Amino acid sequence: MSSASGFLDLPNAAPGKASVILLPLPFEGTVSYGGGTAGGPAAVLEASRQIETLDEETGLELARLSFHWAADVIPGKNQLPDAYLDRVLEAAKVAHLNETLVIGVGGEHSVTTPLVLAAAGAEDLTGITVVQLDAHADLRDSYDGTGSSHACVMRRLLERGASVVAIGVRSISRAELDHGSSTDQWEPYLAHKLAEGGSTETQLLERLKGIRGKIYLTIDVDCLEVMFSPATGTPEPGGLRWWQAMSYLRALLRPAPGKELIGADVTETVPIEGSRVNEFTAARLICKMLAYRCGT
Repeated sequence: MSSASGFLDLPNAAPGKASVILLPLPFEGTVSYGGGTAGGPAAVLEASRQIETLDEETGLELARLSFHWAADVIPGKNQLPDAYLDRVLEAAKVAHLNETLVIGVGGEHSVTTPLVLAAAGAEDLTGITVVQLDAHADLRDSYDGTGSSHACVMRRLLERGASVVAIGVRSISRAELDHGSSTDQWEPYLAHKLAEGGSTETQLLERLKGIRGKIYLTIDVDCLEVMFSPATGTPEPGGLRWWQAMSYLRALLRPAPGKELIGADVTETVPIEGSRVNEFTAARLICKMLAYRCGT
C-alpha cells in the first residue's frame, strides 16, 4: 500500500509510529448463510476515504491520529478455519508489539477469538471483559461441524475465563440461552428490552460507564437495525438504532481511571453492488469508536 492511501485517505503511517493499527481480515470460512465478508475490509477502507475526518459530536479531528492499515491476512486456498485463525493470532500478536490500539476489520466474526487472545497476551482471559454488540449470542458449542464457527465465538471466550456483556441480542437458541444463563460470566441486554428504554437501558449505560480493568470491544454490524447493514450475512430486524448504539459506545469508551481498552474489531461487513451503506456503516463505527476514546 502506498504511504498516501490509508484509512480516511490519510497517509498510511509506519506501524511503529501509528496511533491505531487496523488489521484487515478478509475471511468467510465458516459463513452459514449469506456470503461476502471476504470483501469487507477492502470496502471499508475505500469507504473511509469518503468520510470527513472531523467528528462533529466530540470535536475530535481524526487527522490528529496516525493510522496504519496493515497487510491483509489472506486465507490460503482451501485453508481450514482453525489454520486461518492461528494466522490471525500471530498477525495480531505482531501488531500488538507496537503497543498501540489494534482494531480488526472483518471478515466474519470468528476472527474475534484470536484477536482477543492476542490483545490479552494470554490464553487465560480471566479478568477480561468482552463487550459484544451483536444480533446473535454466538454461544453455540459447535456449528456446521466446527467449534471455530462465527456462531461459537463467545462460547470460546467464556471457556477461557472472559466475561461477556452482550448487547442487542435478538436471535438465540434454547441451548445458547441455557448455557449463558448457567454462568455469571454472561450478561445479556436483549434488543427488545433495550427498545423499551427505561430501567434496562439505564442499567446498561451505568454498567458500561462502570466497567474497569481490561476491555475488548467487538461489534458485529448486524447489531444495528437492518437498514444500516442490509447485506450482512444473517440480518435480523429489530436492531439497535444508530444513536442508541452510539450512546453505548460513548458510555463504554470515554476514558476513566482504571479502564483500559486493549483491542477492538468490527466484523461481518458485506459489500454489495449498487450500495455503499454496509461499508460506510462499518467505517463510521470505527471512527466513532476512536472519537469517544480520544475526543473530549
